[in-house]
Amino acid sequence: MLTKIFRVLTKIIVGLSLFFLITGFMIIPLVLTWAIPAQGTKLLKHPVHVSSVAFNPFLLQLTIKGFEILDDQNKLMLGFDKLFVDLSFLDFLKKIYHVEDFRLDGLKINVELLPGNRINLLELVPLDLAQPKAQGQTKSQPLPVVVVDTIDLHQGQICFIDKTINPNFLTTLGAMELHITHVTTNPQIQSKVKFQANLDDQGRMVMEAIIKPLSAPLEMETTFSLNDYALGVLTPYVAKYTGRELKDGKLDLKMDYRIGDNKLVASHKVLVQRFEFGHSVESKDALHLPFGLAVALLEDPQGKIKISLPASGDMSDPKFEYTHLIVQVIHNFFFGLITKPFSFLASALGSSDNGTDELGYVRFSPGQADLSDSQKQKLMTLIKGLKEHPKLRLEIDGSYDPQADWKAIQADVFTKDYEELKKKFSREEKVYQLLYQRRFGIRALWALAKKYKEGVGNYNDVKLDQEIKRQLIENAPPDQGALSILAQARAQLIYDFFLKNGFDASHLSIGQPHSTQSSMGYVPLEFTLTVFDKP
Repeated sequence: MLTKIFRVLTKIIVGLSLFFLITGFMIIPLVLTWAIPAQGTKLLKHPVHVSSVAFNPFLLQLTIKGFEILDDQNKLMLGFDKLFVDLSFLDFLKKIYHVEDFRLDGLKINVELLPGNRINLLELVPLDLAQPKAQGQTKSQPLPVVVVDTIDLHQGQICFIDKTINPNFLTTLGAMELHITHVTTNPQIQSKVKFQANLDDQGRMVMEAIIKPLSAPLEMETTFSLNDYALGVLTPYVAKYTGRELKDGKLDLKMDYRIGDNKLVASHKVLVQRFEFGHSVESKDALHLPFGLAVALLEDPQGKIKISLPASGDMSDPKFEYTHLIVQVIHNFFFGLITKPFSFLASALGSSDNGTDELGYVRFSPGQADLSDSQKQKLMTLIKGLKEHPKLRLEIDGSYDPQADWKAIQADVFTKDYEELKKKFSREEKVYQLLYQRRFGIRALWALAKKYKEGVGNYNDVKLDQEIKRQLIENAPPDQGALSILAQARAQLIYDFFLKNGFDASHLSIGQPHSTQSSMGYVPLEFTLTVFDKP
């Protein structure tokens, strides 16, 4: 009896084992090999192909090879050579979703930005998933226990083509290697991420991160670097927005981010070498900004552009938005660079101008064409800054104030004429009256003297002389020729000062004289920075 029962149990066990083996090793792979393409094509509205599927029911290991999603022209949109997933059978019995190994080989993604700013991969998203659904007030459920020991991506590739610009922009992120460890729903466990790839086979990209993805608030430390990236591939974008081709240039970029206690602290360091614009091109989207001047300001004598952009923010602030923060940091930097170029030069030299354009002008005393020691020192600082930026050219714009300068010139003329006549006459008031008579005539002098007559033969000589002096200085109409000569003399003085101190004359020019307005008792002479064009 026991023998019969044992035989029956043995047959049942063997039968179940055979069923389990046949189902696991044969039926499930066959079903998945059919179901994945059929249901995938139906769901995604694009052709889906799979070469083979293997499943080990004992070890709970799944392998899928040759997965592809094609577009309407049978071109690859997304696919991979091999996917391997290894689940823990024992932990699964404990309701723990434990993935011991997740490996993806030969991932290929082709992204296209189409006219109308449509992205081809979004066509794979079903409409019922793309449209947000109204959420009722349902009680949140606790997350299941999920543990992934390792996630590995080997030899991945992402191709991106922008078809909204002409010529099209094409870039490839290839030889992608990704290694992630300790991914879990436990918010206290740190995940480590290592990523590296080649960008267009001309730049090396490396990223490392330590992150607690489900911690509240988020905690993360990450570093990212891009080295030796040839900028020539960016020509379509550069031409579109600057109206110039990009002839040459190499980029190195390093970014460090720290997030903790809802605080973001980031640094961005950029090194660009051998940057050079090419020929001008027609572009209706070109921004009319002095890009050439910006490059000339940033570039040092070795042809290097070094930029450091720190950023920080409070992530607990409801108004905090990362993209807006970064855009604002970049905008502030380049807006200040373009609108206050001399302030940028001063900061690059370590000068403490507090954000002003102090190096952008010098001050002259009204009517004078000589420089004080402080203004000479300022020019020496400017010369040093310009020598460190060899693509810059300085234009000296001679200037004058029609009121302040002319008044000073007339005062100087009055003083000289007065000293000459004083040598001939002993009485000072006689000299004043003779000067007035020369300018306006004897009748005008009699009319003016009547206003200061205090009796028969008596005049208030002090007040009369004061009025004579005022009219001689202020009532003469400005001589445009004399003011232009003064402005040219000031510009020439600065030009000669630059040459005397070893500055290259080919990087220097004198502009046309023009009028300006004095400030704080001084007449400013301003400079203009332009880009030096090689002959």
